[in-house]
Amino acid sequence: MKFKAWWKTWSGLVFKLAALAGSVASWIRLLVIFLPSPKNLPWWAIVLLVSAVFLTAVLVLLEFLSHRHRRAYAKNDTNAIKGYMHSWIEHGDRVAIWSRDMSWAQNADTRRLLEQKARRGELILCLPEKNQLATELAAAGAEVCAYGANLLESPASRFTIAFFGRDGARVAVGRADGDTHVIDEFNAVGHPAFYLAQDLIGLVRAQCADRPAE
Repeated sequence: MKFKAWWKTWSGLVFKLAALAGSVASWIRLLVIFLPSPKNLPWWAIVLLVSAVFLTAVLVLLEFLSHRHRRAYAKNDTNAIKGYMHSWIEHGDRVAIWSRDMSWAQNADTRRLLEQKARRGELILCLPEKNQLATELAAAGAEVCAYGANLLESPASRFTIAFFGRDGARVAVGRADGDTHVIDEFNAVGHPAFYLAQDLIGLVRAQCADRPAE
């Protein structure tokens, strides 16, 4: 199961690197066939080889950096999922959470953290219906938006925006993928996933603001 989770995280990078290695091998083969012995390589061939090695290293680094913002966990590895969410919220300043039922927060440490966020005015919750945890957090000072199960009964994706409303904001989007739980992280620098998440939070907050107080 751990290998499956690892493969969900890194398979895209593995395939891209394999394709890149094949391209580099093709270039080397052409040079070997059409150029003289390595001891007598012309200057332009040396420049070409050095440039190819340099650009390959840059591409490998960029691909690695782009894939390190993905996490995959086995669905039954609840401790790892809870640990990830706890860390994301703990270091995220003001956070906005879009969740189905906050099941990942049903542990003492995370509940305590959310209560601290609520008391500091750093917690926004959006979910179909208020449950006991959401009610308790609302009493502690959290902004809780229950948009109604008739609007969206069970959202397929869950996400949490860290540093909500500030520069450097970023979102972690969780989704089920077979028997694994995949989490992708996106920042606010031009990625559409971040802006879609931000717009959903904004729409639900506006809907709740228009309702009469309960």
